[in-house]
Amino acid sequence: MPIIAPEQDYYIGLFILVVLLGFLLVIVSIWLRQIAVSVFDGIEMGFMFITKRPVFIYFHPFLNKLSVKQESILKQQFTFYNRLNKRKKAYFKHRVATFIKQKQFVGNEGFLITDEVKVLVSATAVMLTFGFRDYIIKSIKTIIVYPTQYYSTVNDDYHKGEFHVNLKTLVLSWDHFMEGFRIEDDKLNLAIHEFAHAIHFNSIYQNDINSVIFLDTFNELRELLSNNDALRSRLVHSEYLRNYAFTNDFELLAVILETFIESPNEFHQHFPKIYALVKQMLNFNFSGY
Repeated sequence: MPIIAPEQDYYIGLFILVVLLGFLLVIVSIWLRQIAVSVFDGIEMGFMFITKRPVFIYFHPFLNKLSVKQESILKQQFTFYNRLNKRKKAYFKHRVATFIKQKQFVGNEGFLITDEVKVLVSATAVMLTFGFRDYIIKSIKTIIVYPTQYYSTVNDDYHKGEFHVNLKTLVLSWDHFMEGFRIEDDKLNLAIHEFAHAIHFNSIYQNDINSVIFLDTFNELRELLSNNDALRSRLVHSEYLRNYAFTNDFELLAVILETFIESPNEFHQHFPKIYALVKQMLNFNFSGY
């Protein structure tokens, strides 16, 4: 039987002590982190209850970059981006670059996915979630783009776009996508409409602060229209929202977001209570809104 020298016994004991202390420090740090997160969540929930906003939106210590060509596309073709100040432009570019990296873009029926496609589609998503802290829209993994309207097996009909929640897939026809950009104030924008569906489903399945605010505020909006017959009647008969909006809650939200983004001043003038709720829902405090 080998004999352990006193020096060896000392170092073995020291090693065991260091390992135990290491485990203890890990457990304590995890415990403290959980306490800190719980305290912050509690503070933020209180802040949200009073203000209907998260404590902070942007935390991007390391900014992802767009290529020179991609940034040029953003500057030349995306009005919302050009209205932002310098700091928020940097955050917007970071979010567009991150969104592009995290989504799979697929062209169908010979359609080629270019930088223009990636930037404009991603910028639309980032615009709608620019008031959110969590802006990635986890309900989308794949974005499929067709050159024009396509035949969908979902209901055996031709579509311009759709969102498949189970497949986490957004589908767009490019010519109709671009049509939404060519006319910026007609309250018709395919990409905004379909991304609105994705954000709506995302808010149902996620539990982040902005999803809570988004869903709670939309429920406030539904209750307002349900309990205020005069307001609902005026909204329906005004034809300010196209009739498709009243198909169901999902279409109501999508059409309202199209209208809010494309004609904010008119929306605010005619339906200020609804406008205020949509602005709260998106946490939208940007130039033009």
